[in-house]
Amino acid sequence: MLRKQFIVTLLIANVLAPNLPQAQGFEKVEIRGQFPVEQLRKNSEFIQRIPVITSQKQLYEVWKKLKGGEKPRVHFETSLLIPRVRDAADPNRHQFSARVKDGKLELLTLSTLIGFERSDKTITTLIEIPRKGITAIRHYNPVTRKYEVTLISLPSDP
Repeated sequence: MLRKQFIVTLLIANVLAPNLPQAQGFEKVEIRGQFPVEQLRKNSEFIQRIPVITSQKQLYEVWKKLKGGEKPRVHFETSLLIPRVRDAADPNRHQFSARVKDGKLELLTLSTLIGFERSDKTITTLIEIPRKGITAIRHYNPVTRKYEVTLISLPSDP
């Protein structure tokens, strides 16, 4: 009996969860694509200092340093890329979601919490987000251990 109640509760939660409102004042933003690249840890250290990629020129520079394969096709007039780095040995499942409030985008990462030994490789994922209505990125700086806001300029190259 208890098992049936639990299953019914899970079913109701799954039906209602997508319809729950966002946190006060936040609007959900779709994720258009994800482009993962595996590389040596030393080759991905620079990416921590880049909160957002807003142009083809910037994407070319980043992709060259990451030593990725075929560069993703991104239209920066309508999209931007947010980089996220994790250890390649990390067995945890990661799910990204994005939200915006007052033009400031926040990219949230949900993850399971399985322990693992750190490796010498990382996976950098470039996450494509629609640019419309976004004027800044709110992101965590691991060096200062504080949240920062980076303003986004309009694309300068096609």
